[in-house]
Amino acid sequence: MSLLDLVIPSKKVVITQAFEGKPEVALQVFGLTTDDFVLLADKYSGILAAIFLRNSKEELAEVENSGLIMREFPGFGAACIACGCKQPDAAEYVRGLPLIMQVELLSEVFALTFPDGLKKSLEKLAPTIAHLLRK
Repeated sequence: MSLLDLVIPSKKVVITQAFEGKPEVALQVFGLTTDDFVLLADKYSGILAAIFLRNSKEELAEVENSGLIMREFPGFGAACIACGCKQPDAAEYVRGLPLIMQVELLSEVFALTFPDGLKKSLEKLAPTIAHLLRK
């Protein structure tokens, strides 16, 4: 066996555009990587801390959590989506997408990042996230 035998989980998300005559767009969405978390911690440490503290206390469904983040922290949510689509420089563009589109994409990014659910994953990740936030 080799590390190259591991499959990087992803999901194709098909977005129907709001303009008639525009084709659907299929995006390959991935979970957030360590590099993504470092980038997010550098730019959004306060928001990342608030989200992780909130979710360590209560279990929110992926869509519910995604909607909450997009309403309260749109820049952070857009950065998560851009990283999950392997286009971190597109975060500002993502902010201009309709809310429902952002929630759909973010919920898929979170589902792939935290397959056991956010609360359970946080128990495993808490020391790592705490270290990133202290920098």
